[in-house]
Amino acid sequence: MMNHGKIFGTTSMGERGQVVIPAEAREELGIKAGEKFVVFGDERKGTVILVKSEIVNKFANFFFNKSKRFEKMARDIFEKTETEAEEDKEQED
Repeated sequence: MMNHGKIFGTTSMGERGQVVIPAEAREELGIKAGEKFVVFGDERKGTVILVKSEIVNKFANFFFNKSKRFEKMARDIFEKTETEAEEDKEQED
């Protein structure tokens, strides 16, 4: 079963744009002072989502590592196809 999180209460934004994350959320989620977040939002839905930067970085690293692997696979397939085409051409000659 997928866990979609938990409601930790309410908060408000101060005049300088600062929002306090409730203490229970900070404790349970291991959020420390100075923690960096990536901020996502959807104006139409009125949502703001904070994701720890380290999580986004891990995802990006995973994605780029996988994309390198797929690039190598594509390159290998392309080179094999090219070699086969050259061999076919040589056989025709």
